[in-house]
Amino acid sequence: MKLLVVIGTLLIPAVLALLRRVSARARLVLDALGVVSAFGFGILSAFAVSDIRRHGTVYSTEVHWLFDSLWFLAFGGYLGLYLLALLLGGFTGCFAKERHPRLD
Repeated sequence: MKLLVVIGTLLIPAVLALLRRVSARARLVLDALGVVSAFGFGILSAFAVSDIRRHGTVYSTEVHWLFDSLWFLAFGGYLGLYLLALLLGGFTGCFAKERHPRLD
């Protein structure tokens, strides 16, 4: 299972970066999913902290229910892969002559 996670962490961002580079429509969809995931991740985190503060419970013991949330895991997982794809796309884009001419 750990090998599958490592392979997925390497391959999925590469595929996402490639899709963003070759298709404007794919870039729009992937970026929109990134925005939705960021809002969802932030809102779920804020709700969890708000509930813990309102009930006056101990944060370190009560926050664990959040990690069992399918939505939290989906939003966070996509954000991680999306961020890696953006970094990979930016890194590989610096080698393209037409996008970043060399300064001599």
